[in-house]
Amino acid sequence: MQKQLAELATTISEDFYNELLSRCDTGKILKGLSPDSFTRLKQSQARHVMMLLDPDLTQQAHREASEHVGHVHAMVGLDFPWLVEAYMLYQNEIFELLQGQVSDAESRVTFMRVLSTRIMLDQVGQIDSYRQLDMQVSLAFSQIDQCVTSASNLPDLARSILDTICGLEGGISGFVARADTAGQLQIEESYGVVAEQYQIAMETGEIPKISIDPNQISGMGPGGQAWRSGEIVVSDAWELDPGTDPWRKTGSMLGFRSSAAVPLFDETGQTIAELNLYSSWPGYFSTTRIHGFLRHVQQVLSVGLQRLAHTPAIPVRKQRAYRRMLNEKRVVMHYQPIINLKDGSVVKLEALARLQREDGALIYPKHYLRALGRDELLQLFTQGLEQACADCHAFEEQELCLQIAINFPPDGLDDPRYEKALFQILDGCGLPKSGLQMEVLESQDVGGIGLHRAFIQRLRDTGIRVAQDDLGSGHSSLLRLNQYPFDEVKIDQGLVRSALRHPERALAFILYLTRLAHAFNIFVTVEGLENPGMLEAAAILGADLGQGFGIAKPMPASEVVAWHRSYRYPIQHQNPSTALGAMAGYLLWDLQLATISEHPHSIEQFVGAKAMVDEYINSNNLHDSQLDKLLKMNHELAFVRNDRDEWTSAVRSQVLEELTRYWLDMSGECSSG
Repeated sequence: MQKQLAELATTISEDFYNELLSRCDTGKILKGLSPDSFTRLKQSQARHVMMLLDPDLTQQAHREASEHVGHVHAMVGLDFPWLVEAYMLYQNEIFELLQGQVSDAESRVTFMRVLSTRIMLDQVGQIDSYRQLDMQVSLAFSQIDQCVTSASNLPDLARSILDTICGLEGGISGFVARADTAGQLQIEESYGVVAEQYQIAMETGEIPKISIDPNQISGMGPGGQAWRSGEIVVSDAWELDPGTDPWRKTGSMLGFRSSAAVPLFDETGQTIAELNLYSSWPGYFSTTRIHGFLRHVQQVLSVGLQRLAHTPAIPVRKQRAYRRMLNEKRVVMHYQPIINLKDGSVVKLEALARLQREDGALIYPKHYLRALGRDELLQLFTQGLEQACADCHAFEEQELCLQIAINFPPDGLDDPRYEKALFQILDGCGLPKSGLQMEVLESQDVGGIGLHRAFIQRLRDTGIRVAQDDLGSGHSSLLRLNQYPFDEVKIDQGLVRSALRHPERALAFILYLTRLAHAFNIFVTVEGLENPGMLEAAAILGADLGQGFGIAKPMPASEVVAWHRSYRYPIQHQNPSTALGAMAGYLLWDLQLATISEHPHSIEQFVGAKAMVDEYINSNNLHDSQLDKLLKMNHELAFVRNDRDEWTSAVRSQVLEELTRYWLDMSGECSSG
């Protein structure tokens, strides 16, 4: 009966797929196949029917074949109920053929029993394939959640998400991208050789970069549509989709058969990034299991990006170039002096890492740091510390003994590799622990406060000083003053630099943050002191240490000793020479006046004494100026009771405005900064 059965198998396959084509859900999947692919699918199905009727079929061969077919059906999204219907069709068609060809009733019964058993085993094999894929996706759900909650930087988050998704069966590749100012998607992380080749084709101009602009051809594809609509856009038949036309030839050569563009949102629901995925199977992303999975990925990954993606996109080619430099140990340390603001003595050097290109040009942290994940940050830390230790010994040989401060990534607080590397390097180079300070940036405290506090205390117990960097850059940085045993805090230079436009606000921040830290018995360093005015103000306001271009720019190790020998401190604490220094003195005077406001005799003595603003007026010959008149009025109002407080406040504001005018318009210090 083999000849008749072969003809029947072809007929059964044709009838089965014609039925599926007429249905909405399965018809959509099948219509997405190219004519050649659809023909091959029907031929494969006919061969599978013939396998079920092969007299020499073994159980092992049957199991392997059924799992393979089940895998194919699961990949293209054919639901299992349709397969059950297909097998019922097989049995009915074959039984009718059997009735006409085999007259012996016993033989027919035996034949149908064997066929029913084989069909049942075939269904079991295919069910196992479906189940295996369901288990993979279920595991991926939990892995995605863990990726989002544990990642402390954008590169690690993007890599872990892509590793998880592209690790599923389906021949998946993909990338995470964000739009640049021109509206083109810049790929920041990709997975797999295929995605890398696709990205290279974009970079070289072989195919256009995906655009979010609806007026561009490259913005009309799935990626652009997804970005603008905020909806996941799936292309079940990538080779037939008109929207993929600009990329079709290259994508088809790379094996793309379907794609999914998944927009990712900020807190307001605006698209800020996109996950683009490609599969070697048509219809893959429309399967129930995968489409639901992508919805989950969209939600949790958006949350992760809201936490970590606050900087412009770095194209993947640049990211890989930075990592290559790191792997080739092209880290160069520069050093910026930190001085004691009371006497101008140099107390330490902050070691700052740069990457060096082949042509010798240096790349600064603001460009490369965001491209590094946990492993690369560890590499940067170890290479930087090794070089800083060697340079420190070189300084000592020239009779310059200074403490070295080095940045410590927040990831290192709960990563035991950092602690191990730190002590191995220090023990190996012979640098005393007291010669080192770790500057810890603000973090999300993902690893837990207790774990971080214990690590910081272990460092301090060995003699290593620990500083919190960028105090005032966020709400959590203030909370950490009470949570962790810091020796020192560094006031964020962003607050200091605002003195160029809002000096009163900037100086108030320095004043009160300094007092807050001193209340915890913690030293204060003010960063970003870019000119004499800022330097003078920070010293007058009581900060302990200062750092910035107004003292010295970061320099190679070879220049440190010569700079140190020539440096002279320009500040006189009680006699400010700049408007900003005078403003700092006035803020202190006003604060002291408020504390004695209930004691008239003290007020008279206090107001009668010469203040720092008076010294500024005298040294700059500003007698009878508007500033001088306002200050005298301020002194007179100091004796007025509370019912005249509004006048006092108004005059105070005018004094500060006048000092601001001198700072911005007359002194020229703003432009020199």
